[in-house]
Amino acid sequence: ALPAVRLSLVRLGEPDSAGAGEPPATPAGLGAGGDRVCFNLGRELYFYPGCCRRGSQRSIDLNKPIDKRIYKGTQPTCHDFNQFTAATETISLLVGFSAGQVQYLDLIKKDTSKLFNEERLIDKTKVTYLKWLPESESLFLASHASGHLYLYNVGHPCASAPPQYSLLKQGEGFAVYAAKSKAPRNPLAKWAVGEGPLNEFAFSPDGRHLACVSQDGCLRVFHFDSMLLRGLMKSYFGGLLCVCWSPDGRYVVTGGEDDLVTVWSFTEGRVVARGHGHKSWVNAVAFDPYTTRAEEAAAAGADEERSGEEEEEPEAGSTGSGGGAPLSPLPKAGSIT
Repeated sequence: ALPAVRLSLVRLGEPDSAGAGEPPATPAGLGAGGDRVCFNLGRELYFYPGCCRRGSQRSIDLNKPIDKRIYKGTQPTCHDFNQFTAATETISLLVGFSAGQVQYLDLIKKDTSKLFNEERLIDKTKVTYLKWLPESESLFLASHASGHLYLYNVGHPCASAPPQYSLLKQGEGFAVYAAKSKAPRNPLAKWAVGEGPLNEFAFSPDGRHLACVSQDGCLRVFHFDSMLLRGLMKSYFGGLLCVCWSPDGRYVVTGGEDDLVTVWSFTEGRVVARGHGHKSWVNAVAFDPYTTRAEEAAAAGADEERSGEEEEEPEAGSTGSGGGAPLSPLPKAGSIT
């Protein structure tokens, strides 16, 4: 089966002039102002100019990619731009592959490219998700179908032998290990999270907490620096496939094989809503950053439906944690302090 199509977006700022329109559909246009969009399809990666202004209704012309890459022997499964370093002279991108490798490249500096886990000595399973650490030029995380999460530094090489680890911290359903190495080598650390594949993870808006969803149906939220488990939630049934934070960091939203969009309160440590509407697995969830209402989360399922969940008042005494629990309202963004 082909890997799921994923989309990554990076913002380079507004075009140089109000009438700039869109950048030219050539590799030279990669460094122009506006947004850049990347998505994978089979063995290929496509790059397009996005909307150059907020509120633009212009569609992406799929017949005019800025750039295209074709891979042999393996398929791209996920990717992430470094928004922190993005500029007209550099666009750093990470690409994960079905055979376990991770590529670092720069869309502007064509000679800048590195391959991590090239010999598959770190992990032989597919890369399920990867993300730059918030406000970092060099550190990133990559999760695998093995259930492991690795911390990398793009400036360090990988070891020439399978890495050895020492236990740093252990808790309910997780363990964290530091790599044993006399010289700086990748990976710097390894997290073993849950049972089965670690499907996706997301940093909180303040960068302090990491939410992970796994095939064992659990959402686990860690304080990243201290490596302590701060919260745990179980799906109604089946694996959890996707996760995101609300812009204020108070809520974590998940989607999974139970066909539900679940809203979990990080501050209260409980489920506050389950959104019904999909008829198949929910494989992507996201808050719209431009809306004024915190509850307007969107979800995309395998049934190709998108839903904005509208919540109802709960019954008295209900915690909202059961499968048939009433739905509860989320506060207005303006009321959150």
